[in-house]
Amino acid sequence: MPGSGLASAGVFYRNVDKVLFDSQTKVTGDLFDAPGLDRTGYDYVTTLNGGEGKLYGVELAYLQQFVFLPGAWSGFGFQGNLSLLDGDFEAPDGRTVAFPGVSNTIVNASIFYENFGLSARLSYQWRSSWIDTLDFAGLGDQMRDAYDNVDLPLRYAVTENASLYFDANNLTDETYVAYEGDVQHPTEVEQIGRRFLAGVRFRF
Repeated sequence: MPGSGLASAGVFYRNVDKVLFDSQTKVTGDLFDAPGLDRTGYDYVTTLNGGEGKLYGVELAYLQQFVFLPGAWSGFGFQGNLSLLDGDFEAPDGRTVAFPGVSNTIVNASIFYENFGLSARLSYQWRSSWIDTLDFAGLGDQMRDAYDNVDLPLRYAVTENASLYFDANNLTDETYVAYEGDVQHPTEVEQIGRRFLAGVRFRF
């Protein structure tokens, strides 16, 4: 496509043997006790092997710089992709569960400008909720809630060997939430705030 444009669609299917996953149980015996310390009821988190699994999905992508626009406007462009994923594996307790760390839907979209030594990109990402840790104590699996994110990196080439940069991350000041079983039982609520970084780069 004009201006190094690209439109693509990809599909994949993968069989996975002995899926690695994080698990959580409650300590019920004295195996982890220390002198004067009873760890009964503590959360025990470890990595285990599951059974066979499958992972599959489709990704749609589009990239286009608007070279058909006049003058300086031709530096604008758009890049985006949509990933639709699914899959499951057999857990040691016989359950069939979704792949840990895998969201069913991931969306990325960017408006960018590349011209006259200036590089700017306003990027948006959204991903649906996903399993983080499997729970075998009957309290519900550890989940990560869906979230979106907006970032703005800027670059300007002053000379061939020197450039200025400015990065603004998490402009929407997102709150990241983990929960156990359902969103009514949060285990972690984290708001890391907006982050800004600026500087000069030299190349010798």
